[in-house]
Amino acid sequence: MSAQDLVDERHGWILDQLAASGKVLTNDAAAALDVSVDSVRRDLRTLHDRGLLRRVHGGAVRLSRLPNSFLGRSTQDDGAARLAAMIVDRFRAGQVIGLDAGSTCVAVAATIPQTLAVTIVTNSPAAAVALAGHTHADVVLLGGVVDLNWMATVGPDTVDAWRNYRLDLAVVGVCGFDTTHGASTNSHAEVATKRALMAAAGETIVPVNREKVGTAAPFVICAADEIDTLIVEPGKPG
Repeated sequence: MSAQDLVDERHGWILDQLAASGKVLTNDAAAALDVSVDSVRRDLRTLHDRGLLRRVHGGAVRLSRLPNSFLGRSTQDDGAARLAAMIVDRFRAGQVIGLDAGSTCVAVAATIPQTLAVTIVTNSPAAAVALAGHTHADVVLLGGVVDLNWMATVGPDTVDAWRNYRLDLAVVGVCGFDTTHGASTNSHAEVATKRALMAAAGETIVPVNREKVGTAAPFVICAADEIDTLIVEPGKPG
């Protein structure tokens, strides 16, 4: 077997592990493959450069394969309706709730019962529109620059606006989640906005569909232990 064959075999093993568990630890891989840690690091670097995984401290995780736009996600069945029902079940009358941007948060807005009296503060124009006709909800849409790709208000004005509220709950959208490395997003512009939303809330809820579990997007929002309530779509991760 040639040296390249051995490399290809290691690459195949790494990708199989990612498909099965969502992550690979460098030290564990080195022991399982009977090679040096440096060899595994080179393998992970090569696979990262090929767009097949995302390197993180201590190993690698699956890439988030979600569409890089609000429109792309809103036309994809990503479990948003199922997650929305689980989230709304936690809402109580009189609460002030912060809704992030994203397809799941829009589904949450659309799922809130007409009889539930709540105040919704959001940086998502689509979520605000989804509440049109709700007879018992007060809706506050935060200002800022509208990121048309993600359909979210972002930037310093939006970050400052979140600081004016003391929210009972915040529902924060993510593009990837891994227990070791936390929650992440594909949108650099939204990181500060999401962090400000979390800081304003007494409880942070992060919904995660099956496709996001064990994956990583480029920009980190928070560590796993900064999330108060993680709601995962039932079923085996894809």
